[in-house]
Amino acid sequence: MLYYRFRSLFQVRPVLEKQIGDIVSKKETVRFILPAFPFKAPAEGSKRKTLGPLPDKAEEIALQTLNGFAESIAEMYDGGARVVIVSDASIYGDLLNITESDAFAYNQELQKLAASLDLQYLEFTSPGALVGIVPQEAPTLEKYSEVLSKTRDHLAHSFSHVSSFDDENEQATSWHYDTALPESNQPAALKNAILQRGKAYTALLESAALSAIRLSIHESNNVSKVTVDLFPPATNPDFITPWHGALAILPDASLRVVDASTVNKNEFEVVNNAQGHPWLLRVKCDLFKWPGIEVDFEPLFPCGMQVRPKEAHGPFRFEDVDMKRLRRLALSSAPILLRDFTMEVEKEVFREKARQLGEIQQWPFGDILEVRENVDINMNNVLTNEAMPFHYDGVFKMAQDEKTGEWISTPPLFQMFRNRSASQYKGGATLFSSSRNLLPLLGPDTISLEELRLLKWKTFTEVNDAFGGHDLHLPFIVAHPETGADTFRFHESWPECKCVAETSKPTIVQVVGWPEAQSDALCEKLTDLLYDRRVVYHHHWKAGDFIFNDNATTHHTRTAFSNGHREHWRVHVN
Repeated sequence: MLYYRFRSLFQVRPVLEKQIGDIVSKKETVRFILPAFPFKAPAEGSKRKTLGPLPDKAEEIALQTLNGFAESIAEMYDGGARVVIVSDASIYGDLLNITESDAFAYNQELQKLAASLDLQYLEFTSPGALVGIVPQEAPTLEKYSEVLSKTRDHLAHSFSHVSSFDDENEQATSWHYDTALPESNQPAALKNAILQRGKAYTALLESAALSAIRLSIHESNNVSKVTVDLFPPATNPDFITPWHGALAILPDASLRVVDASTVNKNEFEVVNNAQGHPWLLRVKCDLFKWPGIEVDFEPLFPCGMQVRPKEAHGPFRFEDVDMKRLRRLALSSAPILLRDFTMEVEKEVFREKARQLGEIQQWPFGDILEVRENVDINMNNVLTNEAMPFHYDGVFKMAQDEKTGEWISTPPLFQMFRNRSASQYKGGATLFSSSRNLLPLLGPDTISLEELRLLKWKTFTEVNDAFGGHDLHLPFIVAHPETGADTFRFHESWPECKCVAETSKPTIVQVVGWPEAQSDALCEKLTDLLYDRRVVYHHHWKAGDFIFNDNATTHHTRTAFSNGHREHWRVHVN
């Protein structure tokens, strides 16, 4: 099930429900059409909401969110899905005094950005190309100017007499414009002109894409269009579009889409991308100043942070990384990926860096586990090449309470990985899902956070060489042991049909005190959220990667792989 804003995609009004049903019955590709990404909002005097006229990290995350939306549908529907982005610079640019050169550059760079990210479920077009009056491609500014002119003429002549209407959708758009439009000597006139142009534009879209499902960045009543968020929910509580704002890394390393004109320039710095263009805002603090090491910090999608040497710097030794600073960063933005750092291939070096991070947790096999195919050690599916359920490490690691005699689960706080060899073939990715992104998605379609806080889940897995053999009753919501923040705790149910004979055993999960059918339904919905593209980071390993993960904040899993050696060193730290 897919979720967006506050509603489920498939809990829509009858008109859209019938439209979706017709497409699916014909086994056709579900095509969504989204009028958006026109240009960056212009400066208003000395103030600018954005970092400049070109796409930046905010656009990157928005495009990844939309691509994930369509990809998720493609995974459960054979017909697949596409999101068609209709850049509406030709609709509003002249009213907002946007130069054609700025709109052209923005459009060109946006498509280059999508191509560089290999976002295969996105397509780009223009209103004029959609109705067939201009070519699909406008490779030069001169051609682009012709497209804008012809499209506006067509809109004026063909849709100038669109009847006025005042429904919930228009009201939501009107409220959005109250804060999104630039300052004007005649604000009411500007707003009315844009709303009227928007009505004509809506008529154009409806006439040109009859079978497509209309998406909207504005709140809607789900009668004729579906509201979609462009960012993971924890990132954009103020619903700022990427072309009206910028991405900021806050003091706790969390991400927030902000109006750049409101940011204190003494507290934040502008970080440029490799091409020298403004890319994001980052708070000035020691968390991002590593002594003796010049590194870049790049947010991963939709959670986590990549740290790697700045261009023309490095390579740096892992031995020189400040582990206390790394621990603070991992507590704020898990998982942390260190890429292009070197390390002596010695376990004692790895072990010593783990000691600097915290207290190493011991297991029956010792401290460092060589995570690779190994038939000599029975750890369920950990040391196989098969897929694994979503889980957090140590859920089945038990200790007996000295006072009560009760057996309790003692999961470690951190995971520390060093990749020795990455599979060169398909599969073998590690997925990390963040509580920070998952918890805001709880609601009417699943269960509220407060309801979930009152429940427990029970699980059991057979004893093996490292863990198992105990019945567990555990809470779904637990306070983080260091930050105190709410964290989601769960284990994906893994029935025997998903196990490989003689190498893995099932793990049964149920809600304590609930009937089986009701329990299974909730567990399935919670599992869906773990796999939601706005929650889960897909990591494809590169030899030499280091990952530091807050095991209390995240869950992780592995996809199946074959025909390629894959090996990590892993150690747990508290």
